[in-house]
Amino acid sequence: MTALAHFPVVPVLLALHVLSVIIWVGGMAFVTTVVLPALAGLPAPERIPAFLEIERRFGLQARIWVLVAGATGGAMWARLRLTALAGTSRGLWLDGMIAFWAFFMLLLFVLEPMFLQRRLRARGDRDGEAARRLLLRGHAVLLALAVLVVVGAVLGVQGVG
Repeated sequence: MTALAHFPVVPVLLALHVLSVIIWVGGMAFVTTVVLPALAGLPAPERIPAFLEIERRFGLQARIWVLVAGATGGAMWARLRLTALAGTSRGLWLDGMIAFWAFFMLLLFVLEPMFLQRRLRARGDRDGEAARRLLLRGHAVLLALAVLVVVGAVLGVQGVG
């Protein structure tokens, strides 16, 4: 037997998956609870440009970690043969993770670069504070959903629910 035959593929995939979710959701929590509230201290016309600069830097990291979460999740799906769980009450946690991930893929790779950044910039030019509050509400909803999905996944994978 080769050394690769004993390589713990699933535990490594799970570790990378959890790490990617921690960084992705943790970054979202930081933006929601620290960055967006702190922007209120800037003059209104500077709030959205400052947010967009921060988001530009964090956005690349978020895209990378969302891709890692999808790749490791997909690899575990295949390796553990989880197809039978999809769409069942026992697999609701799995469906939740996949749906949340797919939504973020759409958000980060399509909606944000093609539409949302331009609309946010225009709204910020009109009323920086209203745009910041809208961002804060949207991020708060996404963070609440992320927490719900993470808690549901942890409980679901342990057979709870």
